[in-house]
Amino acid sequence: MSGATDRPDHAPLALFAGERGRLRALAYRLLGSVAEADDVLQDAWLRWSAVEASAVASAPALLTTIVTRLALDRLRAARAVRERYYGLWLPEPEVSVWEEEADEADSTPIALMLLLERLGPDQRAVFVLRAAMDLDYADIAPILGKSVEACRQIMRRAREKMRDVDESGPPRSQTAGRKLAAAFAEASQRRDYAGIVALLADEAQWLSDGGGVVRTAINPLRGPDRIARFILGVQRKRNKSYGFTPVRVNGGPGLLVTFGGTFHAVWGMEIADGRIARLYQVSNPHKLGHVVRPAADTAPSAL
Repeated sequence: MSGATDRPDHAPLALFAGERGRLRALAYRLLGSVAEADDVLQDAWLRWSAVEASAVASAPALLTTIVTRLALDRLRAARAVRERYYGLWLPEPEVSVWEEEADEADSTPIALMLLLERLGPDQRAVFVLRAAMDLDYADIAPILGKSVEACRQIMRRAREKMRDVDESGPPRSQTAGRKLAAAFAEASQRRDYAGIVALLADEAQWLSDGGGVVRTAINPLRGPDRIARFILGVQRKRNKSYGFTPVRVNGGPGLLVTFGGTFHAVWGMEIADGRIARLYQVSNPHKLGHVVRPAADTAPSAL
């Protein structure tokens, strides 16, 4: 692990600030929660600020250890809650505006976040530290208090559970993805069944997370016909229309969604072969507190 930022003449705050982006990405990958990742960083700062920075051999290594252990404590406590979660659990979306420069290294697709849910806490930590943060097993072992060989074995078991993931990910065209999201928003807003269907892959899926707070499709919807009919049916039954603001969601194309003028959800999209393969709708208000609303509304609407 690089210690390039380890200069004793740097103040603790400057050292922490230089590592903050990497540490936040680590905490988010471990927890799947933007709010909890930010809480972990606050707790990590309190611990780091009490350390004599000049006496630390590697600030990045110590900060990584602190954040990983704090996140693991939260993750273990959260597992029982997620097992009782109402409906499908989706991670809190990371939302940014298109005008901001995307940092692909710090972006984690929702599909990968869902695959990480298959792993136990130690497996998830080893997988994230090795595959996403590119640490050696010799660096990972002291973080988790395990031997190097134990970490290798944990990683092997984690990879078996993560067989569906391509760690490199498909090449993403941000421009094409943004255009596809805009076209989908326009077709949905004008209630164009054929237009929606044409933009969806043959095996497209719609996954929704309302958390039992906001009504939405509890089970996944499969196929362009069912997805299109759902989008049109919601607007027709409630006599309200969707409104959309294009954004990045977890590094890919997405939309901030209003319904009848009230903020309703975040939609993220997974693109494959020029069409939308998956749509992720997060409308649970407890997962959207960090999202800057497209209007002055304060909470998602209940469908």
